[in-house]
Amino acid sequence: MRFRSWIVTTLVIGIALSVLSVLLVLQHNALYSELLRQRISVIAQTTAETFRPILDLGLPISMLRDGDKIVARGTKIDPEIVAVHAVNPAGIVVHSTGTKPATLSNDVLLSMRLSDRDFWGHETEDMIYSGFSIRHEKDGPLSGAVVVEYPHELLDTASQNIVRITLRSALLILIGTSALAFALIYLVLERPRRRLAELLDVYGAGKTSTIAASSLKSNENGLLDTEFSRLALSLHDAEKAYDEAQEAIASSVEGRQIPFTRTGRHSEETSPEQTGRLKILLLARVVPITIVLLIASVLILAAVVMSAVTRSIEPELAARTDLIGTVVSENVQRALDSGIALDEIVGADRYFGDMLERLPEVAYIAIATGRIVIEAGERIDPYLAPPRERRGVRSHPILHDGEEVAYVVIDIDPRLIAQRFRNVLLDSAVILLVTVLLAWEVMLLLTGRTLTGGLARLQRLSAMQAAGDFSRRVAVSGQGSVQALLTSVSNRAQALHGAFASAIEAAAPTRRPAIQEVGKQFGLSPGGPRLLESSSFSNIRLALFLFAAADELPLAFLPIYTRSADNLWPWLDQSVLISLPLAGYLLAIVTMSPYARVLVERFGVRGLFFAAAVPTLVAHIGLFAASTAQEIILWRTVTGFGYALVTLAAQDYVLSVATKADRDRMLGVFTLVLFAGVFSGVALGGVLADRLGPSNVFLVSAALIAASALLSRWLIAPEIGRRQTEKTTVPDKAAKWRVLTDARLAALIFGVAVPGAVLLQAFVSYLVALTLNAQGASAAEIGRILMLYFVSVMVVSPLAGRLGELLRLPGAVLCVLGAGISGLALLPVVAAPSQQAMVIAMIGTGTGGALIRGTQVSLALSMAEAKLSGPGPAVVLGALRTGERLGSIVGLVLIAWLSGAVGYAAATLAVAVWTLIGGAVFAISGGKKLLAA
Repeated sequence: MRFRSWIVTTLVIGIALSVLSVLLVLQHNALYSELLRQRISVIAQTTAETFRPILDLGLPISMLRDGDKIVARGTKIDPEIVAVHAVNPAGIVVHSTGTKPATLSNDVLLSMRLSDRDFWGHETEDMIYSGFSIRHEKDGPLSGAVVVEYPHELLDTASQNIVRITLRSALLILIGTSALAFALIYLVLERPRRRLAELLDVYGAGKTSTIAASSLKSNENGLLDTEFSRLALSLHDAEKAYDEAQEAIASSVEGRQIPFTRTGRHSEETSPEQTGRLKILLLARVVPITIVLLIASVLILAAVVMSAVTRSIEPELAARTDLIGTVVSENVQRALDSGIALDEIVGADRYFGDMLERLPEVAYIAIATGRIVIEAGERIDPYLAPPRERRGVRSHPILHDGEEVAYVVIDIDPRLIAQRFRNVLLDSAVILLVTVLLAWEVMLLLTGRTLTGGLARLQRLSAMQAAGDFSRRVAVSGQGSVQALLTSVSNRAQALHGAFASAIEAAAPTRRPAIQEVGKQFGLSPGGPRLLESSSFSNIRLALFLFAAADELPLAFLPIYTRSADNLWPWLDQSVLISLPLAGYLLAIVTMSPYARVLVERFGVRGLFFAAAVPTLVAHIGLFAASTAQEIILWRTVTGFGYALVTLAAQDYVLSVATKADRDRMLGVFTLVLFAGVFSGVALGGVLADRLGPSNVFLVSAALIAASALLSRWLIAPEIGRRQTEKTTVPDKAAKWRVLTDARLAALIFGVAVPGAVLLQAFVSYLVALTLNAQGASAAEIGRILMLYFVSVMVVSPLAGRLGELLRLPGAVLCVLGAGISGLALLPVVAAPSQQAMVIAMIGTGTGGALIRGTQVSLALSMAEAKLSGPGPAVVLGALRTGERLGSIVGLVLIAWLSGAVGYAAATLAVAVWTLIGGAVFAISGGKKLLAA
C-alpha cells in the first residue's frame, strides 16, 4: 500500500514537471524568437527606407542602381546575417546579397501577403525570416519588401541552454520531492498498514467476527479503524453466507428442507458509494501530501526556469539597443558623407518614429551635438550623454572626416521592459495552472485505481456476499495481500456457481425447482458469476478533460488560421467565410445531439466515446494538412459531430454510475471537469501556436484525442449505458416548435438564450481573436485573455444559485441582470479597443453568462411543470437548446458579415445592443409574467 502510494505520487509529480518543462521551454523559444525577429526587422526597415526615393519617382524597386550593394549593408551591421533580399510584389528577388535566388519560398511570401502590418516574419527549422514591406504611401498597395535571413543557431543555442537548466532542475526537484513523499507517505499510512495486516491475520485464523465486534463497540478508534472493522465483519458474514449456500445446495439435492435464514439478496444495490468509505479515508491521507508536493515542485521549477529565461533574453535586449545606435549612427554618417548638413536631414523624425514602433521598449532616440538636433519619442533619462563603454568614448559616435560631430542618445523605457517580463510571468502562470489541472486529473485516476482500487472492490464484493449475493466475481491483477484476499473471496463465488451448475445437471427433474430456488436466493446461475463492474466518474474524467482541451486548443487562432488559407469561393465575403468553420461546428452539434442518447443505448458509453473520437482524430489531422478555407470548414464541422457525441456520452455515463441522491452533485462535477478542459485548451492553444505554429497545434490536439480515446477504451466498462430497448414511439419533432407559441418561453429563448449564445459564439469565439490580432496581440496573449471568460463562468456558476437564494431574487431577475452585465461589459471594447478593455469584457460576459446559464434551464423547467405540462420537460428543454444553437449560428454569420462591412468595433456594438435589447424585451414581456407566476 505504502509503496504503491509513493510510486503514484512520484509519477504524478514527474508528469507535472515534464509537462511544465516542455511548455516553459516552448515559451522561452517563442519569446526569444520574437525578440530576435524584431531586432532583425530594424535592419530590414533600414534597408527598405533606402528604396523610398525610387518609389517617389514612380519607378519599381528593381530600377534602383547598386541595389545589391544597398542590401549588403545589412550584413555589415550584423555579420551573423545569412542574406538580405529585396523582392517585388510578385515575390521575385530583384536585389540580393550573394547568389540571387529566383524567388523566396511560398511560406515566406504568404506571410508577406497576409500581414496586416509592414513588419512580418516567418520561421523554419534552419532559418528565421524577418521582413519589412515597402509602400509608396502608408496603407497603400505593396511595392515590394526587404527580407532578412538569419540563422537559427542563436535561438537553438539559447534553447539548448534552457533545456539543460530545465531538465537538471526538474530532475533534482523530482528526486527531492519523491524522497519527501516517501517519508511522509510511509508515516501517514503506517497505521492503515498495521490494521490491514491485522485483518489478514485474523481472517486467516477465522476470527474476523471477534475483532470486528470489539472495534465496532469502541468509539475511540476513529473512522479508519471502524471501516476496517466493518470490512472484517463483512468478510465474516460472507464466509457464513458461503457455508449457508453450500448447505442449501446440498439439502436441495438430497431433498431435505432448506433452512433459509435470509429474506432476499442484497445484490447490485450495494453501490461503490455505500461501501467505499475506506477508500475515501485512505485517499484523504495521501491526496493532501500529493497536492502540496505537486504545487511546491511546479512552483520551484517555474521560478528556476523563469530566472534562467530572464538571463537568456537580457543579452538580446541589450543587442537590440546597440543595434539601433549602430544603425542610426551609420545612416546619419552616410548622409553627412553625402554633403547633407546634420540639421538638414529630411524624414529623420518619421524614420526614428517607425523604428520606435518596431522596438517598443526603446522610448527615445535623438541625435545630439551638445544640443538635440533630431529626436523622436519621449525622453526618460534627463541626461543627454548615454553610458560610455570605456573612458572617453561614447557608445555610438557619429564621425565626419575622422572627427566626432554628434552622438546617438537612446533611452530605454523600464516600464515596457517590466511589462514584457510581466507578460512572460502571466504566460508562465497560465502554463502552471494548466499543468496543475492536468496533474490533478491524473492523480485522481491513478490513486483511485492503483492505491485503493483493490480495497474498494474487496469492500463491495464482501458486502454483496455477506448479504447472500454471489452473482459477481472480480478479475484480479497483480500480487499482494489485498489481491490474495480478493482472489479468495472471488473464488468462493465461482465455486458456488460450479456446484450449482453440477447440481442442476445431476438432479432429477423433480429436484430442479428447489435447486433453482436456491440459485435465485444466492444469485447463482449455470453460466457462472458475472464480472463486477466497479465504475465511477473518476474513470472517465481524465478522458473527458483531454478531449475538451483538445477541442478548444484552436479557439485563440482559428479565425486567423482560416483567413490565411486559400479561398476557393472568391465571391463570398472574407469575414463571413472565416466564420463558417465555427458555424459548421455548431450546426453539427445541433444535428447530432438528438441522436446521442439512442446511440449510447445501442453501443454503450465506451463504444460511442471511442467511435466518435476516431473521426474527430482524423478531422484534427485534416485541419493540420488543410490548405484551403473550405477544407477547414469541412474538418471543423466533423469535430462538432464528435464533440456532441463524446460530451453527451460522458454525461450519460455520469447518470448511469451515480446514485439518485448523488446525481446532481456528480453532474456539477461533470460540468466543472468539462470547463476545466475547455479552459486549459484555450489557455494552452495560444502558447503552442506562438511556438509551434498554428497548423502544428492540430497535431497536439490530435494526440490528446488519441490519448482520450485510449483511456475511454481502457477504463470504461463495456456495458455502461447500453440498454436493450423495445420499439419506442417516434417522438413528435414538431412539438418543440409548437411550444414556442407560449409567450413566456418565446421571450426566454429569443430575449435571453439566443443573445447569450450569439455573444459567446460571435464575440468570444470570433471577434475577440480578430480584434486583438488587428492590434498586434500574439496568439498567447489572445488565449490568455479568452481564458478569463471561462474562469469567470467556472467561478460564478456555483454562486449564481446561492445568490438568488440569499437575495431572494427570482430567476427572471437573474437572467435580466446577466444580460445587462454582459451587454454593458462590451461597451469599453466599442469605445476604445485594447487588451485592457477586452479583459473587462471577458470577465463581464463570463459573469453575465454564468448568471444566465443555469437560470434559463430552471425557468424553462418551471414552465414545463406549469402551463406547458402537456408537452413535458424534454420538449421544452429541446426547444430551448435548439433555438439557442440555431440562433447562435444565424447570429454568428450576421455579425461576421457586419464586421467585414463596418469593422470589429461596430460589430461588437451590435452584439452589445442585441444583448441589452433582448434582456429588456424579456423583462417587459416574459419576465413580468414569470414574476407574477
